[in-house]
Amino acid sequence: MKKFILTLITLITVISCDNTLEINADYDVENVVYGLLDKDLDTQWVRLHRTYLGEDGILAGAVHSDSLYFDTAALYLAQLNSSGTVVNTYEFFRKDTNMLNPGIFTTDNYRLYWTDAPIDRQYDYRIKGFIPGNNNFEAITPIVGNVEITKPRGFQKISFGISNAEFKWDAARNARLYQGYLHFKYKEAPRNNPSDSTIKILTYALPVRTGSNLNGSGTFVSEVTYDSYFRFLKNNIGASTEYVRVFRSIDVEIWAAADDYATYINVNQPSQGIVQEKPLFTNVYNPDNGADCLGLFSSRARGIQEDVKLSTSAMDSLWKGVFTCDMGWIDFQGIDSCMCVDGDKVCF
Repeated sequence: MKKFILTLITLITVISCDNTLEINADYDVENVVYGLLDKDLDTQWVRLHRTYLGEDGILAGAVHSDSLYFDTAALYLAQLNSSGTVVNTYEFFRKDTNMLNPGIFTTDNYRLYWTDAPIDRQYDYRIKGFIPGNNNFEAITPIVGNVEITKPRGFQKISFGISNAEFKWDAARNARLYQGYLHFKYKEAPRNNPSDSTIKILTYALPVRTGSNLNGSGTFVSEVTYDSYFRFLKNNIGASTEYVRVFRSIDVEIWAAADDYATYINVNQPSQGIVQEKPLFTNVYNPDNGADCLGLFSSRARGIQEDVKLSTSAMDSLWKGVFTCDMGWIDFQGIDSCMCVDGDKVCF
């Protein structure tokens, strides 16, 4: 009898157990907020969407706009003085668009929020979002100040010679991370039809630099060697017997990122070790319960020196240098136009 009862209990237990693993359990909808304020722009943009989960996996929800966006949301931007008091309040307006290139996420009613609020670097700014269902969010950011490029400046030219080419800029207030770019602009045309020309741009990234303070004190210097830059031009533009090319100018551009933005970038760098899991960084939270939301609300600024020319020696290195000869660069010498072919000067 005991054996029968034990067998019956075991059978009931086996029958009553459900071994189905519920992957998609109930979940709380979370806000995902991304916005970068820029004092030099007349319009500020914020993206707001929500987390999603479904039976078809994470990518299935990405193709449906009703899985990405809240039906209604009200967003406001507050200007705060040094004591945290609200000085001015501005409203964000919703903009839907379908004018996007195809990708993983749906382009159907792609939704952004914008405001033409003036951004003043003397103030902090707080975004607040109100969404039905107690999904409110809030975040505060300081504003990155002016990025002043000090070399090249005015009519200074870029020179690659015995010493490396130098690019200098002053630290910006509230900035932690800096990324510079050299935008090399040139004109290219078929040799048999020089009038059919096209303006092209090739971008060289300077090393990322990290500031030691946020008070705007200090100067940064980034050097570029002759070898590295002219090899870069050769590798990315290439030699040609079909085209002629004429150098136009270089735009020197420096971007500065606020402290939270810098942290977000560093946290999301590719993992170099065995552990691939990334820690979560966000500065957006729910003011009703103190819980973290997902996303980033921060600021950035840009400095740019446009249409910088190359020095005479750098121009010589471009059209007849060891790395760039046979690339079709034209040098104008009086009434002649000359180029380098197999190491020799050819004029016409």
